[in-house]
Amino acid sequence: MEGSMVVLLVATAAVVLLLLPLMLPPLPPPPSLLLIVPVVLLLSLLSLAFFPSHDAYGSSSDHFMQ
Repeated sequence: MEGSMVVLLVATAAVVLLLLPLMLPPLPPPPSLLLIVPVVLLLSLLSLAFFPSHDAYGSSSDHFMQ
């Protein structure tokens, strides 16, 4: 019963996402400055993910080793 509700919810969301762009008028493209925002966000998240902080192996983790 619960699984069929999830399938129904996903199917409804898929139909809405397919039909909604057909009913809405086309939007003008955003200003070029706004296109830089996702790129900056992606680069900042990648830098946080792949470059560890300076305290990664420092004094903050010493008390967990004891």
